[in-house]
Amino acid sequence: MGPGEKKGPTSPLIFTMDVINYEQQILEILKTQKEQPVKVAYILSQLDLSSFDKKEYVKFTISSIARLYAFRLIRGFRNYGDALDYLNKNQTEAFMLGFYRHKDNSLELPSKRTFNNYLKNSLTSEQKLELKSISEKILSIATKEKISLDIEVVNNVKENNYEKYRKKMFEAIRIVKRLAYSHINIKTAKNAIFTGKDMLDVLVWVAFNHGFANGSSKCIQASKELQRMRPTERVPSGDTLLYHFSKFNSIVEIRSIFYDVLDSIFLFAKRNYKLLEYGKFDIAYDLHKLPYYGKGIPYAKGGEFERGTSNFLYFLTCSIVEKGRRFVLDVVPVSPIDDISCLLSISLSHVKRKIKVNNVYLDRGFNSAKIINVLNRSKVKFLMPMVRNASVKKAFDKAQYCKSRVFRNFNVGSEKVNLILVDDKEGIKRAFISNFDVAPQYAHRLFEMYSKRWGIETCYRQLDHNFLPRTTSRNYNIRLFYFLFSCCLHNTWVLVNVCASLVIYGRVNEKPIIDSKLFALVLYGTYFFYFGNKS
Repeated sequence: MGPGEKKGPTSPLIFTMDVINYEQQILEILKTQKEQPVKVAYILSQLDLSSFDKKEYVKFTISSIARLYAFRLIRGFRNYGDALDYLNKNQTEAFMLGFYRHKDNSLELPSKRTFNNYLKNSLTSEQKLELKSISEKILSIATKEKISLDIEVVNNVKENNYEKYRKKMFEAIRIVKRLAYSHINIKTAKNAIFTGKDMLDVLVWVAFNHGFANGSSKCIQASKELQRMRPTERVPSGDTLLYHFSKFNSIVEIRSIFYDVLDSIFLFAKRNYKLLEYGKFDIAYDLHKLPYYGKGIPYAKGGEFERGTSNFLYFLTCSIVEKGRRFVLDVVPVSPIDDISCLLSISLSHVKRKIKVNNVYLDRGFNSAKIINVLNRSKVKFLMPMVRNASVKKAFDKAQYCKSRVFRNFNVGSEKVNLILVDDKEGIKRAFISNFDVAPQYAHRLFEMYSKRWGIETCYRQLDHNFLPRTTSRNYNIRLFYFLFSCCLHNTWVLVNVCASLVIYGRVNEKPIIDSKLFALVLYGTYFFYFGNKS
């Protein structure tokens, strides 16, 4: 019987999907294949997903649906119809995934509605998380071991689409530049020498060189570069920039301007690239702090001594933590008298109007009954580490000889949560709290879930190092303007990378294709000045 006449999947290598060792199992499967590229469907056929079939099924096995789900993730099929077309043309791979023939000898595959019903009713959120993890591990291990999968060869795509890619990059940057600049109305006189665009162009260069706007060599360099591009025009100095930026005399006005900018960039991605139109997204909240070294200003707040100061400016920030889509969703300045729970409540309602929220990740600084109450009232699932207070220490004593244990209806002030105690890879017990149920045998997966929160740390580290202009001004409005401007630059950079990766790979790449320096050159307008004569 030929491979095209098979009625079921190939016999698996009897690998149980144990979360601790499946990396080694995937590696062994890949190494058994001498011929490359290795078919993704074959790898999935060799993994024993029989545990998924514990639920009753009507027509298709749950394991076959699970394999198809992982297959789409790895192969990057954005539309379900594209996946069906591919499997109908490559029926051997459909058999590997666990599908069969009709009595009339035609291949039987689930329709889009059937597939979605199985995902909704037969696969739990934990199983989907496991499948996503499997998919990511297959891709990462294959890349690390230099094993080719049956996915488009990236180098050929890059070469064949280089002109299209470059054109798309410039087009995207021009569009988002117009989107951003059009909302930032810098107050200038009718007979002013410089436009708001001129000033923002110089500020972009200062930001990407992490310099000061007022009198620094980097600001002078930015002015000189712009002068060389526009020899017949005058270029604004750093003092000119500060003079005009100081005209923003209202925090509400500045926030309104940049909320419009963030929303316009976000909506552009949503409408034109369908990135955030469907599905739910994991987000994270963070209290981001910027060191302040000058004399006291109203928004400066004390904290632990760090980076040469104990005074900081705080911002409540929210970002998507999915790789390749780490957009900043919301930024709220925090004063010493603000109640974080109130700010969080307003921010969550704002974010939920933009996207469908899956999980919310927060650090232990948000451990309070007020915060938990806001999260519960907002009807979002949350996960955060728990501080070791007296009641948590008692729970640790009870779970001393358990690798994981869940304490339901655990009291944090007046709020009830689930307290989960679980050993990490080093055998050190960690504490989490959540408002969703976690089975003790799956508690170790919380580490993988919570690791997504580091995406917001990466986001703001990138923001601080590559997008934020520095200043010695005591004017809080200027500092707020700079920080919100840096968030807009970051979102623009994320969006441009999305555009470029869709052209090159046909999907959103997890790592940025365009580094921040090249992005700065194009946004600043010097790309053609430096590279215009090069092929």
